[in-house]
Amino acid sequence: MKTLLEYAALLIVGVLAVASLVGVLLDRPVFVSYAYSGSMAPTIGKGDVFFINPLARSPGVGEIMVFRTGSVWTVHRVYAVTEDGYVTKGDNNVATDQQSHKIPPIPKDKVAGTVITVNGKPIKVPKIGNYLEGGLSGRTRVLLAGGLIVLGILSFAGDGGSKGHKKRKRETVLRFKTLYLLASILLLIMVAVSTFVSWEALPVTYSSTSAGGLREGWYLPGEEFRQNVTVRNDNRYPMMYRTSAGPTITDVSSGGFKLGGGEEKDLVLTIRAPNATGLYSPKLQVNAYPPLLPAPILVYLYEIHPMVPLMAILAEISVLLGALYVISGVGNEEVIRIRRRRGSFLSGISEVFRI
Repeated sequence: MKTLLEYAALLIVGVLAVASLVGVLLDRPVFVSYAYSGSMAPTIGKGDVFFINPLARSPGVGEIMVFRTGSVWTVHRVYAVTEDGYVTKGDNNVATDQQSHKIPPIPKDKVAGTVITVNGKPIKVPKIGNYLEGGLSGRTRVLLAGGLIVLGILSFAGDGGSKGHKKRKRETVLRFKTLYLLASILLLIMVAVSTFVSWEALPVTYSSTSAGGLREGWYLPGEEFRQNVTVRNDNRYPMMYRTSAGPTITDVSSGGFKLGGGEEKDLVLTIRAPNATGLYSPKLQVNAYPPLLPAPILVYLYEIHPMVPLMAILAEISVLLGALYVISGVGNEEVIRIRRRRGSFLSGISEVFRI
């Protein structure tokens, strides 16, 4: 029974790790997230980790849902359901989001899921998110998720043992195929991380005002102006770039280009100030990819979604690694044999690092 519980616990950790990795790459919460503010207090406090049912995409009134507004993911309760979408409200807020923030009702395609509850109370882990928010960067979160995946594979590495000593000890055998799989996963994680951290959103802040021209960054309503931004490749190897313009950016001097390691490129943005006066900060989304896809294919896949080229690159690398494994003709050779007591299979993990 103890062993079954250990395997079940490790399976849960593995699922959450994979979900975290996918969530980071897709820039959306999957299965688990945490509250960035206290707007849902005391139901969900700032930093509380909660769990999401991603299959529940049609919540009812009173349910807590996770949704996207602009570039921000929010967890609030459904206050009302209209033909245009969901009206939402934080438990700690006086007005609905639509009243206080003047955002339209939330459509279904912006809903990531509902918060998992028991007897109306969300399952949560208090305050953990405060550390995640302040102590872990996006790259660290990806590496942590990858490390948990590797740990899971290592823990499930083939068990073997002699019948005469089965009661006293067992053996864990690490074969070449297991280590090859670990190395392949690490390589894929490294490619994903280096690609993901190269993505950036370059903001251009300006004001549309009748006093346009009196100060730098002030423009008349409807006025068209140009702004320079610089894109730099901080990697040591070449990367292919694609750009996507945000609202009020009418033109970009280059929609795609290639930069060598350490190189940079100046882009000219053409922007038209809206007729409505106010402060605006449109962003130029810049996505970088390893040069492993032909340019026409990269452009085609990018038009579908910026994540699609990365998925294609990872799939391409996976196929190459699989082909190399088959061609090499190796696989079941024993690389490391670890003897361990019967107690807990997790205790054998530490033996690996003492070799």
